Amino acid sequence: MSTFGGIELGKRALQTQQKSLNITGHNIANANNEKYSRQRAVQSATDPYTLASLYNPAGAGQVGTGVYIKSIMRMRDQFIDTRIRYENQGYGEWSVRKENLRQIESIYNELDNGGVKNNLDRFFQSFHDLVRDAESSNSVRESVIQNAITLTTQLNHIDRSLMEFRDHLGSEIEYKVAEVNDLAKRIAALNKQIKIIESDPTKKANDLADERDALIDELAKIVDIQVRFDSYNQANISLNGLGIVNGITANELEYSLIAEDRTSIDGVLYENVFDKYVFSVNGNQARIDSGEIYGLIAVREDIVDQKMNKLDLLARTLIEEVNAVHRRGYGKKDLPGPGNDYEEGGVSRNFFLGTDASNIKVNDDPVNGIIGRPENIAAAPRTEDINNDGENDLIGDQSIALEIAQLRDKSIAALGSTSFNDFWQTQVSELGIEISRAEAMESNQNILLESLKDKRQEVSGVNLDEEMTEMIKFQHGYSAAARVITVIDQMLDTLINGTR
Repeated sequence: MSTFGGIELGKRALQTQQKSLNITGHNIANANNEKYSRQRAVQSATDPYTLASLYNPAGAGQVGTGVYIKSIMRMRDQFIDTRIRYENQGYGEWSVRKENLRQIESIYNELDNGGVKNNLDRFFQSFHDLVRDAESSNSVRESVIQNAITLTTQLNHIDRSLMEFRDHLGSEIEYKVAEVNDLAKRIAALNKQIKIIESDPTKKANDLADERDALIDELAKIVDIQVRFDSYNQANISLNGLGIVNGITANELEYSLIAEDRTSIDGVLYENVFDKYVFSVNGNQARIDSGEIYGLIAVREDIVDQKMNKLDLLARTLIEEVNAVHRRGYGKKDLPGPGNDYEEGGVSRNFFLGTDASNIKVNDDPVNGIIGRPENIAAAPRTEDINNDGENDLIGDQSIALEIAQLRDKSIAALGSTSFNDFWQTQVSELGIEISRAEAMESNQNILLESLKDKRQEVSGVNLDEEMTEMIKFQHGYSAAARVITVIDQMLDTLINGTR
Protein backbone atom coordinates (compact mmCIF):
# COMPACT_ATOMS: atom_id res chain seq x y z
CA MET A 1 0.00 0.00 0.00
CA SER A 2 1.34 3.44 -0.87
CA THR A 3 2.10 6.06 1.68
CA PHE A 4 -1.11 7.80 0.77
CA GLY A 5 -3.20 4.60 0.88
CA GLY A 6 -4.69 5.53 4.21
CA ILE A 7 -6.18 8.67 2.69
CA GLU A 8 -7.92 6.55 0.00
CA LEU A 9 -9.17 4.12 2.65
CA GLY A 10 -10.64 6.99 4.67
CA LYS A 11 -12.22 8.49 1.56
CA ARG A 12 -13.96 5.20 0.77
CA ALA A 13 -15.24 5.03 4.33
CA LEU A 14 -16.62 8.57 4.05
CA GLN A 15 -18.33 7.83 0.73
CA THR A 16 -19.81 4.57 2.00
CA GLN A 17 -21.21 6.09 5.20
CA GLN A 18 -22.58 9.05 3.28
CA LYS A 19 -24.28 6.83 0.70
CA SER A 20 -25.68 4.64 3.47
CA LEU A 21 -27.01 7.76 5.15
CA ASN A 22 -28.63 8.84 1.88
CA ILE A 23 -30.39 5.46 1.63
CA THR A 24 -31.66 5.89 5.19
CA GLY A 25 -32.92 9.35 4.24
CA HIS A 26 -34.68 7.85 1.21
CA ASN A 27 -36.43 5.39 3.54
CA ILE A 28 -37.53 8.17 5.90
CA ALA A 29 -38.81 10.26 2.97
CA ASN A 30 -41.01 7.34 1.86
CA ALA A 31 -42.22 6.35 5.32
CA ASN A 32 -45.85 7.04 4.32
CA ASN A 33 -45.59 5.66 0.81
CA GLU A 34 -47.62 2.41 0.82
CA LYS A 35 -45.99 1.23 -2.40
CA TYR A 36 -42.45 1.66 -1.11
CA SER A 37 -40.24 -1.16 0.11
CA ARG A 38 -37.58 -0.40 2.70
CA GLN A 39 -34.00 -0.46 1.35
CA ARG A 40 -30.76 -1.46 3.02
CA ALA A 41 -27.17 -0.76 2.05
CA VAL A 42 -25.15 -3.96 1.94
CA GLN A 43 -21.60 -2.93 2.89
CA SER A 44 -18.64 -5.09 1.94
CA ALA A 45 -14.88 -4.85 2.30
CA THR A 46 -12.93 -3.81 -0.78
CA ASP A 47 -10.25 -6.14 -2.15
CA PRO A 48 -7.30 -6.31 0.26
CA TYR A 49 -3.75 -5.32 -0.67
CA THR A 50 -0.93 -7.90 -0.48
CA LEU A 51 1.99 -6.46 1.53
CA ALA A 52 5.42 -7.51 0.27
CA SER A 53 8.30 -8.45 2.63
CA LEU A 54 12.01 -9.13 2.48
CA TYR A 55 11.64 -12.90 2.47
CA ASN A 56 8.30 -13.18 0.67
CA PRO A 57 7.96 -10.77 -2.25
CA ALA A 58 4.49 -12.13 -2.99
CA GLY A 59 3.23 -10.77 0.26
CA ALA A 60 3.61 -11.13 3.96
CA GLY A 61 -0.07 -10.52 4.63
CA GLN A 62 -3.35 -9.04 3.51
CA VAL A 63 -3.99 -5.42 4.34
CA GLY A 64 -7.54 -4.13 4.08
CA THR A 65 -8.27 -1.27 1.71
CA GLY A 66 -11.61 -0.10 3.06
CA VAL A 67 -15.30 -0.55 2.42
CA TYR A 68 -17.84 -0.08 -0.35
CA ILE A 69 -21.57 -0.61 -0.89
CA LYS A 70 -21.89 -3.92 -2.65
CA SER A 71 -25.63 -3.55 -3.32
CA ILE A 72 -28.78 -1.80 -2.19
CA MET A 73 -31.16 -4.50 -1.03
CA ARG A 74 -34.95 -4.13 -1.36
CA MET A 75 -36.66 -5.71 1.64
CA ARG A 76 -39.38 -7.84 0.10
CA ASP A 77 -40.89 -11.29 0.74
CA GLN A 78 -42.13 -12.87 -2.50
CA PHE A 79 -44.14 -15.50 -0.63
CA ILE A 80 -46.19 -12.82 1.14
CA ASP A 81 -46.61 -10.97 -2.14
CA THR A 82 -47.95 -14.11 -3.80
CA ARG A 83 -50.43 -14.68 -0.98
CA ILE A 84 -51.63 -11.07 -1.11
CA ARG A 85 -52.22 -11.30 -4.86
CA TYR A 86 -54.16 -14.54 -4.46
CA GLU A 87 -56.39 -13.15 -1.72
CA ASN A 88 -56.80 -9.91 -3.68
CA GLN A 89 -58.50 -11.87 -6.45
CA GLY A 90 -61.16 -13.16 -4.07
CA TYR A 91 -61.58 -9.75 -2.47
CA GLY A 92 -62.08 -8.11 -5.87
CA GLU A 93 -64.69 -10.70 -6.87
CA TRP A 94 -66.79 -10.55 -3.69
CA SER A 95 -66.55 -6.78 -3.37
CA VAL A 96 -67.95 -6.38 -6.88
CA ARG A 97 -70.64 -8.98 -6.24
CA LYS A 98 -71.77 -7.28 -3.04
CA GLU A 99 -72.04 -3.82 -4.55
CA ASN A 100 -73.89 -4.94 -7.67
CA LEU A 101 -76.26 -7.34 -5.91
CA ARG A 102 -77.23 -4.37 -3.76
CA GLN A 103 -78.07 -2.54 -6.98
CA ILE A 104 -80.47 -5.34 -7.92
CA GLU A 105 -82.01 -5.09 -4.46
CA SER A 106 -82.53 -1.35 -4.94
CA ILE A 107 -84.17 -2.02 -8.31
CA TYR A 108 -86.65 -4.34 -6.60
CA ASN A 109 -87.30 -1.61 -4.02
CA GLU A 110 -88.97 -4.03 -1.62
CA LEU A 111 -87.96 -2.01 1.43
CA ASP A 112 -90.52 0.69 0.60
CA ASN A 113 -94.28 0.65 0.17
CA GLY A 114 -93.96 0.60 -3.59
CA GLY A 115 -92.54 -2.93 -3.76
CA VAL A 116 -93.98 -5.68 -5.94
CA LYS A 117 -95.36 -7.50 -2.90
CA ASN A 118 -97.31 -4.46 -1.75
CA ASN A 119 -98.60 -3.74 -5.23
CA LEU A 120 -99.71 -7.37 -5.64
CA ASP A 121 -101.58 -7.00 -2.35
CA ARG A 122 -103.26 -3.79 -3.52
CA PHE A 123 -104.21 -5.35 -6.85
CA PHE A 124 -105.90 -8.39 -5.32
CA GLN A 125 -107.41 -6.30 -2.52
CA SER A 126 -109.09 -4.06 -5.10
CA PHE A 127 -110.99 -7.13 -6.37
CA HIS A 128 -112.06 -7.83 -2.77
CA ASP A 129 -113.30 -4.24 -2.61
CA LEU A 130 -115.24 -4.79 -5.82
CA VAL A 131 -116.89 -7.88 -4.37
CA ARG A 132 -118.05 -5.86 -1.36
CA ASP A 133 -119.52 -3.14 -3.60
CA ALA A 134 -123.08 -4.38 -4.20
CA GLU A 135 -123.66 -1.91 -7.04
CA SER A 136 -120.36 -2.76 -8.73
CA SER A 137 -119.78 0.94 -9.30
CA ASN A 138 -117.41 2.17 -11.96
CA SER A 139 -115.43 4.13 -9.34
CA VAL A 140 -114.48 0.92 -7.53
CA ARG A 141 -113.81 -0.76 -10.88
CA GLU A 142 -111.57 2.15 -11.81
CA SER A 143 -109.60 1.51 -8.62
CA VAL A 144 -109.05 -2.07 -9.83
CA ILE A 145 -107.72 -0.73 -13.13
CA GLN A 146 -105.37 1.81 -11.52
CA ASN A 147 -103.93 -0.76 -9.12
CA ALA A 148 -103.41 -3.12 -12.04
CA ILE A 149 -101.67 -0.38 -14.04
CA THR A 150 -99.43 0.42 -11.06
CA LEU A 151 -98.45 -3.25 -10.76
CA THR A 152 -97.79 -3.80 -14.47
CA THR A 153 -95.89 -0.52 -14.78
CA GLN A 154 -93.67 -1.57 -11.91
CA LEU A 155 -93.00 -4.97 -13.45
CA ASN A 156 -92.14 -3.23 -16.75
CA HIS A 157 -89.83 -0.83 -14.92
CA ILE A 158 -88.02 -3.57 -12.99
CA ASP A 159 -87.53 -5.58 -16.18
CA ARG A 160 -86.18 -2.57 -18.06
CA SER A 161 -83.95 -1.58 -15.12
CA LEU A 162 -82.52 -5.10 -14.85
CA MET A 163 -81.67 -5.19 -18.55
CA GLU A 164 -80.18 -1.69 -18.46
CA PHE A 165 -78.14 -2.66 -15.41
CA ARG A 166 -76.97 -5.78 -17.23
CA ASP A 167 -75.80 -3.58 -20.10
CA HIS A 168 -74.03 -1.37 -17.57
CA LEU A 169 -72.23 -4.40 -16.13
CA GLY A 170 -71.15 -5.25 -19.67
CA SER A 171 -69.63 -1.79 -20.00
CA GLU A 172 -67.88 -2.31 -16.66
CA ILE A 173 -66.44 -5.61 -17.91
CA GLU A 174 -65.14 -3.94 -21.05
CA TYR A 175 -63.62 -1.13 -18.98
CA LYS A 176 -61.90 -3.66 -16.73
CA VAL A 177 -60.52 -5.51 -19.76
CA ALA A 178 -59.06 -2.21 -20.99
CA GLU A 179 -57.59 -1.69 -17.51
CA VAL A 180 -55.99 -5.16 -17.62
CA ASN A 181 -54.36 -4.35 -20.95
CA ASP A 182 -53.14 -0.96 -19.74
CA LEU A 183 -51.61 -2.49 -16.61
CA ALA A 184 -49.98 -5.26 -18.66
CA LYS A 185 -48.37 -2.68 -20.97
CA ARG A 186 -47.10 -0.63 -18.04
CA ILE A 187 -45.66 -3.71 -16.34
CA ALA A 188 -43.92 -4.74 -19.58
CA ALA A 189 -42.49 -1.21 -19.92
CA LEU A 190 -41.17 -1.37 -16.35
CA ASN A 191 -39.68 -4.79 -17.10
CA LYS A 192 -37.77 -3.17 -19.95
CA GLN A 193 -36.45 -0.34 -17.77
CA ILE A 194 -35.46 -2.74 -14.99
CA LYS A 195 -33.69 -5.00 -17.48
CA ILE A 196 -31.64 -2.11 -18.84
CA ILE A 197 -30.63 -0.85 -15.39
CA GLU A 198 -29.86 -4.27 -13.92
CA SER A 199 -27.77 -5.30 -16.92
CA ASP A 200 -25.06 -3.76 -14.74
CA PRO A 201 -24.85 -6.33 -11.88
CA THR A 202 -23.87 -3.62 -9.42
CA LYS A 203 -27.18 -1.78 -9.85
CA LYS A 204 -30.68 -2.56 -8.60
CA ALA A 205 -33.82 -0.85 -9.92
CA ASN A 206 -35.52 -0.99 -6.55
CA ASP A 207 -37.93 1.92 -6.94
CA LEU A 208 -39.04 0.69 -10.37
CA ALA A 209 -39.55 -2.78 -8.89
CA ASP A 210 -41.79 -1.25 -6.23
CA GLU A 211 -43.83 0.47 -8.91
CA ARG A 212 -44.09 -2.78 -10.85
CA ASP A 213 -45.20 -4.74 -7.79
CA ALA A 214 -47.94 -2.17 -7.10
CA LEU A 215 -49.23 -2.56 -10.67
CA ILE A 216 -49.18 -6.36 -10.34
CA ASP A 217 -51.23 -6.06 -7.15
CA GLU A 218 -53.79 -3.93 -9.01
CA LEU A 219 -53.92 -6.46 -11.84
CA ALA A 220 -54.42 -9.34 -9.41
CA LYS A 221 -57.55 -7.66 -8.07
CA ILE A 222 -59.11 -7.64 -11.54
CA VAL A 223 -58.25 -11.12 -12.85
CA ASP A 224 -56.75 -14.31 -11.44
CA ILE A 225 -53.16 -14.01 -12.62
CA GLN A 226 -50.08 -16.11 -11.92
CA VAL A 227 -46.73 -14.29 -11.57
CA ARG A 228 -43.23 -15.68 -12.08
CA PHE A 229 -39.92 -13.80 -11.86
CA ASP A 230 -37.03 -15.08 -13.96
CA SER A 231 -33.30 -14.85 -13.30
CA TYR A 232 -33.20 -11.41 -14.97
CA ASN A 233 -35.81 -10.06 -12.53
CA GLN A 234 -38.42 -9.94 -15.27
CA ALA A 235 -42.04 -10.37 -14.18
CA ASN A 236 -43.85 -12.88 -16.41
CA ILE A 237 -47.63 -12.90 -15.90
CA SER A 238 -50.12 -15.46 -17.15
CA LEU A 239 -53.88 -15.79 -17.04
CA ASN A 240 -54.63 -19.45 -16.44
CA GLY A 241 -51.76 -20.54 -18.67
CA LEU A 242 -51.92 -17.75 -21.28
CA GLY A 243 -49.17 -15.14 -21.09
CA ILE A 244 -50.31 -11.54 -20.90
CA VAL A 245 -46.86 -10.24 -19.93
CA ASN A 246 -43.77 -11.99 -21.23
CA GLY A 247 -40.77 -9.91 -20.19
CA ILE A 248 -40.90 -6.69 -22.20
CA THR A 249 -43.89 -7.86 -24.30
CA ALA A 250 -47.56 -7.41 -23.35
CA ASN A 251 -50.32 -9.47 -24.98
CA GLU A 252 -53.83 -8.02 -25.02
CA LEU A 253 -56.80 -9.65 -23.34
CA GLU A 254 -59.59 -9.51 -25.91
CA TYR A 255 -63.34 -10.08 -25.59
CA SER A 256 -66.29 -10.83 -27.83
CA LEU A 257 -70.02 -11.15 -27.22
CA ILE A 258 -71.83 -14.32 -28.23
CA ALA A 259 -75.63 -14.44 -28.30
CA GLU A 260 -77.16 -17.51 -26.69
CA ASP A 261 -80.59 -19.10 -26.54
CA ARG A 262 -81.77 -19.64 -22.96
CA THR A 263 -84.69 -21.64 -21.62
CA SER A 264 -86.46 -20.70 -18.39
CA ILE A 265 -87.38 -23.21 -15.72
CA ASP A 266 -90.96 -23.26 -17.05
CA GLY A 267 -89.77 -24.08 -20.55
CA VAL A 268 -89.97 -20.67 -22.25
CA LEU A 269 -87.29 -20.16 -24.91
CA TYR A 270 -85.46 -16.82 -25.03
CA GLU A 271 -83.87 -16.58 -28.47
CA ASN A 272 -80.90 -14.19 -28.75
CA VAL A 273 -82.12 -12.16 -25.79
CA PHE A 274 -79.02 -12.71 -23.69
CA ASP A 275 -75.34 -12.78 -24.57
CA LYS A 276 -72.16 -13.75 -22.78
CA TYR A 277 -68.57 -12.56 -22.84
CA VAL A 278 -65.83 -14.78 -24.24
CA PHE A 279 -62.19 -13.84 -23.65
CA SER A 280 -59.02 -14.66 -25.55
CA VAL A 281 -55.28 -13.97 -25.61
CA ASN A 282 -53.49 -14.26 -28.96
CA GLY A 283 -56.48 -16.14 -30.38
CA ASN A 284 -56.58 -18.68 -27.54
CA GLN A 285 -59.68 -18.75 -25.36
CA ALA A 286 -58.91 -17.42 -21.90
CA ARG A 287 -60.62 -18.52 -18.69
CA ILE A 288 -61.28 -16.05 -15.89
CA ASP A 289 -62.12 -17.69 -12.57
CA SER A 290 -61.76 -14.90 -10.03
CA GLY A 291 -61.25 -11.18 -9.57
CA GLU A 292 -63.44 -8.19 -10.36
CA ILE A 293 -64.21 -9.26 -13.93
CA TYR A 294 -65.42 -12.65 -12.72
CA GLY A 295 -67.60 -10.93 -10.11
CA LEU A 296 -69.15 -8.72 -12.79
CA ILE A 297 -69.81 -11.74 -15.01
CA ALA A 298 -71.40 -13.63 -12.11
CA VAL A 299 -73.83 -10.80 -11.31
CA ARG A 300 -74.56 -10.30 -15.01
CA GLU A 301 -75.52 -13.96 -15.24
CA ASP A 302 -77.52 -13.66 -12.02
CA ILE A 303 -79.66 -11.01 -13.72
CA VAL A 304 -80.58 -13.60 -16.37
CA ASP A 305 -81.92 -15.82 -13.62
CA GLN A 306 -83.65 -12.89 -11.92
CA LYS A 307 -85.45 -11.99 -15.15
CA MET A 308 -86.26 -15.39 -16.66
CA ASN A 309 -86.95 -17.50 -13.62
CA LYS A 310 -88.25 -14.94 -11.17
CA LEU A 311 -89.65 -11.73 -12.62
CA ASP A 312 -90.86 -13.10 -15.96
CA LEU A 313 -92.20 -16.25 -14.33
CA LEU A 314 -94.18 -14.12 -11.87
CA ALA A 315 -95.57 -11.89 -14.63
CA ARG A 316 -96.35 -14.78 -16.97
CA THR A 317 -98.15 -16.72 -14.23
CA LEU A 318 -100.08 -13.61 -13.21
CA ILE A 319 -101.21 -13.11 -16.80
CA GLU A 320 -102.26 -16.73 -17.21
CA GLU A 321 -104.02 -17.16 -13.85
CA VAL A 322 -105.94 -13.87 -13.88
CA ASN A 323 -106.92 -14.18 -17.54
CA ALA A 324 -108.08 -17.78 -17.11
CA VAL A 325 -110.60 -16.66 -14.49
CA HIS A 326 -111.48 -13.34 -16.13
CA ARG A 327 -112.34 -14.99 -19.45
CA ARG A 328 -115.15 -16.91 -17.71
CA GLY A 329 -116.83 -13.75 -16.47
CA TYR A 330 -119.09 -10.99 -17.76
CA GLY A 331 -118.91 -7.25 -17.55
CA LYS A 332 -121.72 -4.79 -16.84
CA LYS A 333 -122.74 -4.53 -20.51
CA ASP A 334 -121.86 -8.03 -21.69
CA LEU A 335 -125.24 -9.46 -22.72
CA PRO A 336 -126.31 -12.73 -24.38
CA GLY A 337 -128.22 -12.89 -27.61
CA PRO A 338 -127.75 -11.78 -31.24
CA GLY A 339 -125.63 -8.73 -31.78
CA ASN A 340 -124.00 -8.83 -28.35
CA ASP A 341 -120.43 -9.67 -27.50
CA TYR A 342 -121.40 -12.62 -25.40
CA GLU A 343 -123.86 -14.45 -27.63
CA GLU A 344 -123.72 -18.15 -26.69
CA GLY A 345 -120.90 -17.55 -24.26
CA GLY A 346 -119.59 -14.58 -26.16
CA VAL A 347 -115.91 -13.47 -26.67
CA SER A 348 -113.30 -14.21 -24.05
CA ARG A 349 -111.88 -11.01 -22.63
CA ASN A 350 -108.36 -11.00 -21.20
CA PHE A 351 -107.66 -8.71 -18.27
CA PHE A 352 -103.91 -8.61 -19.03
CA LEU A 353 -102.03 -8.57 -22.33
CA GLY A 354 -98.40 -9.54 -22.89
CA THR A 355 -96.13 -12.52 -22.32
CA ASP A 356 -93.69 -11.52 -19.57
CA ALA A 357 -92.54 -8.67 -17.33
CA SER A 358 -91.22 -6.65 -20.25
CA ASN A 359 -94.62 -6.24 -21.93
CA ILE A 360 -97.32 -7.11 -19.41
CA LYS A 361 -100.08 -4.48 -19.44
CA VAL A 362 -103.75 -4.04 -18.70
CA ASN A 363 -105.90 -4.79 -21.76
CA ASP A 364 -106.15 -1.56 -23.73
CA ASP A 365 -108.09 -2.88 -26.74
CA PRO A 366 -110.37 -0.06 -28.02
CA VAL A 367 -113.48 -2.32 -27.96
CA ASN A 368 -112.99 -5.14 -25.49
CA GLY A 369 -110.25 -3.55 -23.38
CA ILE A 370 -110.31 -2.64 -19.72
CA ILE A 371 -108.47 0.70 -19.67
CA GLY A 372 -111.03 3.48 -20.04
CA ARG A 373 -113.84 0.93 -19.90
CA PRO A 374 -114.28 -0.12 -16.27
CA GLU A 375 -117.61 -1.72 -17.16
CA ASN A 376 -115.70 -4.37 -19.11
CA ILE A 377 -114.17 -5.88 -15.96
CA ALA A 378 -115.74 -9.35 -16.03
CA ALA A 379 -116.71 -9.64 -12.37
CA ALA A 380 -119.94 -11.69 -12.76
CA PRO A 381 -120.18 -15.38 -13.69
CA ARG A 382 -123.46 -14.93 -15.60
CA THR A 383 -125.32 -12.35 -17.65
CA GLU A 384 -128.97 -11.61 -18.26
CA ASP A 385 -130.86 -8.44 -19.24
CA ILE A 386 -134.23 -8.92 -17.55
CA ASN A 387 -135.43 -5.31 -17.79
CA ASN A 388 -133.99 -4.70 -21.25
CA ASP A 389 -131.92 -1.71 -20.15
CA GLY A 390 -128.80 -2.93 -22.02
CA GLU A 391 -126.91 -3.90 -18.86
CA ASN A 392 -126.24 -7.16 -17.08
CA ASP A 393 -128.84 -7.47 -14.33
CA LEU A 394 -126.81 -10.21 -12.59
CA ILE A 395 -123.82 -8.02 -11.98
CA GLY A 396 -124.46 -8.14 -8.24
CA ASP A 397 -123.08 -11.68 -8.25
CA GLN A 398 -119.37 -10.90 -8.43
CA SER A 399 -117.99 -14.34 -7.71
CA ILE A 400 -115.53 -14.03 -10.63
CA ALA A 401 -114.04 -10.97 -8.94
CA LEU A 402 -113.87 -12.96 -5.70
CA GLU A 403 -112.12 -15.82 -7.48
CA ILE A 404 -109.51 -13.39 -8.82
CA ALA A 405 -109.09 -11.86 -5.36
CA GLN A 406 -108.51 -15.33 -3.92
CA LEU A 407 -105.60 -15.90 -6.33
CA ARG A 408 -103.47 -13.91 -3.88
CA ASP A 409 -103.33 -16.84 -1.46
CA LYS A 410 -103.80 -19.68 -3.93
CA SER A 411 -101.04 -22.29 -4.19
CA ILE A 412 -99.95 -22.22 -7.84
CA ALA A 413 -98.00 -25.10 -9.35
CA ALA A 414 -96.12 -22.90 -11.84
CA LEU A 415 -94.69 -20.93 -8.91
CA GLY A 416 -93.49 -24.02 -7.08
CA SER A 417 -96.81 -24.59 -5.32
CA THR A 418 -96.69 -21.24 -3.55
CA SER A 419 -98.81 -18.09 -3.75
CA PHE A 420 -97.83 -15.01 -5.72
CA ASN A 421 -96.74 -13.14 -2.61
CA ASP A 422 -94.86 -16.06 -1.12
CA PHE A 423 -93.09 -16.71 -4.40
CA TRP A 424 -91.90 -13.12 -4.72
CA GLN A 425 -91.01 -12.84 -1.06
CA THR A 426 -88.90 -15.97 -1.42
CA GLN A 427 -87.01 -14.48 -4.36
CA VAL A 428 -86.35 -11.25 -2.49
CA SER A 429 -85.21 -13.21 0.57
CA GLU A 430 -82.86 -15.33 -1.56
CA LEU A 431 -81.39 -12.16 -3.02
CA GLY A 432 -80.85 -10.89 0.53
CA ILE A 433 -79.09 -14.14 1.40
CA GLU A 434 -76.83 -13.73 -1.65
CA ILE A 435 -75.96 -10.21 -0.52
CA SER A 436 -75.25 -11.39 3.03
CA ARG A 437 -73.00 -14.15 1.69
CA ALA A 438 -71.15 -11.67 -0.51
CA GLU A 439 -70.72 -9.31 2.45
CA ALA A 440 -69.38 -12.15 4.62
CA MET A 441 -66.97 -13.33 1.93
CA GLU A 442 -65.75 -9.80 1.27
CA SER A 443 -65.22 -9.29 5.01
CA ASN A 444 -63.31 -12.58 5.31
CA GLN A 445 -61.11 -11.73 2.34
CA ASN A 446 -60.47 -8.27 3.76
CA ILE A 447 -59.40 -9.72 7.12
CA LEU A 448 -56.98 -12.09 5.36
CA LEU A 449 -55.63 -9.27 3.22
CA GLU A 450 -55.10 -6.92 6.15
CA SER A 451 -53.28 -9.66 8.05
CA LEU A 452 -51.00 -10.31 5.08
CA LYS A 453 -50.43 -6.60 4.54
CA ASP A 454 -49.39 -6.30 8.17
CA LYS A 455 -46.84 -9.06 7.61
CA ARG A 456 -45.63 -7.32 4.47
CA GLN A 457 -45.29 -4.11 6.46
CA GLU A 458 -43.13 -5.90 9.01
CA VAL A 459 -40.74 -6.87 6.22
CA SER A 460 -40.99 -3.94 3.82
CA GLY A 461 -42.38 -1.05 5.82
CA VAL A 462 -40.26 1.83 7.12
CA ASN A 463 -39.85 1.98 10.90
CA LEU A 464 -38.84 5.52 11.78
CA ASP A 465 -37.27 4.53 15.10
CA GLU A 466 -35.13 1.94 13.34
CA GLU A 467 -34.15 4.41 10.63
CA MET A 468 -33.13 6.98 13.25
CA THR A 469 -30.88 4.38 14.84
CA GLU A 470 -29.34 3.63 11.46
CA MET A 471 -28.88 7.34 10.79
CA ILE A 472 -26.97 7.83 14.05
CA LYS A 473 -24.85 4.76 13.30
CA PHE A 474 -23.84 6.07 9.87
CA GLN A 475 -23.29 9.55 11.29
CA HIS A 476 -20.83 8.17 13.82
CA GLY A 477 -19.18 6.07 11.10
CA TYR A 478 -18.78 9.17 8.96
CA SER A 479 -17.29 11.14 11.86
CA ALA A 480 -14.87 8.31 12.65
CA ALA A 481 -13.76 8.08 9.02
CA ALA A 482 -13.16 11.81 8.94
CA ARG A 483 -11.08 11.51 12.10
CA VAL A 484 -8.97 8.77 10.48
CA ILE A 485 -8.22 11.07 7.54
CA THR A 486 -7.31 13.91 9.93
CA VAL A 487 -4.87 11.70 11.86
CA ILE A 488 -3.25 10.40 8.66
CA ASP A 489 -2.94 13.97 7.43
CA GLN A 490 -1.11 14.90 10.63
CA MET A 491 1.21 11.89 10.25
CA LEU A 492 2.03 12.85 6.68
CA ASP A 493 2.67 16.41 7.75
CA THR A 494 5.19 15.11 10.31
CA LEU A 495 6.82 12.91 7.68
CA ILE A 496 7.09 15.56 5.02
CA ASN A 497 7.71 18.71 6.99
CA GLY A 498 9.41 17.18 10.01
CA THR A 499 9.15 18.38 13.56
CA ARG A 500 11.38 20.58 15.66
